[in-house]
Amino acid sequence: MRIENLELTPLDGAPGVVMSLLAPGVDPELVRVDVVVVQPGASLPKHPAGSDQAFYVVSGSGQVGGDDDVPTVVGPGDLVSWDAGEQHTTWATTTLTAVIVQRRVP
Repeated sequence: MRIENLELTPLDGAPGVVMSLLAPGVDPELVRVDVVVVQPGASLPKHPAGSDQAFYVVSGSGQVGGDDDVPTVVGPGDLVSWDAGEQHTTWATTTLTAVIVQRRVP
């Protein structure tokens, strides 16, 4: 068994957002797992998904948006999926913690 204390690193260009790589997967070019903490009022700026992404909300609440710019409320237990290339954004109304799994198809 291994226990690690992960350091959360500020995300450049997104004040109030910190992230840490949880697991690179078997092949870091194909799978990546991160944890993100978004402070109330902070957001991940709109950007295209570099790969297929699953965004699982562990705690807190916020909103997400996709290509259509329609905000959708999310909270604990919600799973949001974006396809590679899909524009998306996330912002927090309370401290929001999520796990992000990114999968690139070879």
